[in-house]
Amino acid sequence: MIAEKKWDGKTISEPGIFAGIDLERYHSDPDLFDGPSISKSSLKHLLPAHGGSPKAFWGRWRHNPDHIAQESSAALSFGKAAHCLLLGDEVFDDGFVVRPDDYPDAKTGELKAWNGNSNWCKAWLDENASKTVVTTDQMQRIRMMRDDAARYPLVQQGLLNGAVERTMAWKDPATGIWLKVRPDVIPAADGVYADLKTAADFSEDFLERQAFDACYYLQGAMIRMVCRELGLPFTTFALLYVLKDDVPDTAHVEMSEHELDRGEREIRWALGTIRKCLDTGEWPGARPFQGGERDLQLKPWHKSKIDDFLEMEQAA
Repeated sequence: MIAEKKWDGKTISEPGIFAGIDLERYHSDPDLFDGPSISKSSLKHLLPAHGGSPKAFWGRWRHNPDHIAQESSAALSFGKAAHCLLLGDEVFDDGFVVRPDDYPDAKTGELKAWNGNSNWCKAWLDENASKTVVTTDQMQRIRMMRDDAARYPLVQQGLLNGAVERTMAWKDPATGIWLKVRPDVIPAADGVYADLKTAADFSEDFLERQAFDACYYLQGAMIRMVCRELGLPFTTFALLYVLKDDVPDTAHVEMSEHELDRGEREIRWALGTIRKCLDTGEWPGARPFQGGERDLQLKPWHKSKIDDFLEMEQAA
């Protein structure tokens, strides 16, 4: 088993577990490793099942010097703040700031509701540009979610205990491409990797769709792959959900091994595809319907809707 190392600020050339790599460096620094690297979040733009293509991937990949910048979103900011407060992986004030609800009028000093177009609000945002901004309403909801999660039996039993927000990395020898993962918690011994997720709905249909759309199955598969190569135990990948609602709730579920297997096959395909594109310098775009070889057909539900209407009209 590989012991954890404190990152020394230099380019990483050996596989391992690293402490001290901040989230921005992890996602944004193309020189963090001595070769190209991929994470779960970058693969979504490559995989055809997610509407991706080599062209879409290359246009966003940090190793492309002309890649487009990825903008943050309110949902992403909320999730990052929730992680910080629930996992305690960093000092909140170092990376986050709560936005005022109002601002003083420049002439009268009267307090007005926050308006992003006012000079005062623009100046405040500029002063806090290095931090993730959350609103007071978001903070109140996050605190309620944190308190609810703290009462969840598995959390009290230590589901989130372990090394928080460490970077795990391994270079695939066949392609020279690094796999990097950043599980919320590396367990001390049992091999149960738990990842904290926020969700707007606890219906099974929503959570299953979210696991695909957000590539959680790929995340679990990549963690399992890296654990195997680093000699670390891996028992299961568990998702700990906290509900974004006025009445917070907490639940958990383990990812099926079949989905992890499916994700690993996709990752293997992705590694080979990226290597080929790097070698040839060609990044082809999407080719739906086998590049036009197959005809486009309507979905069965749409076909039935049209056919039912026509049959009703014919019978009238």
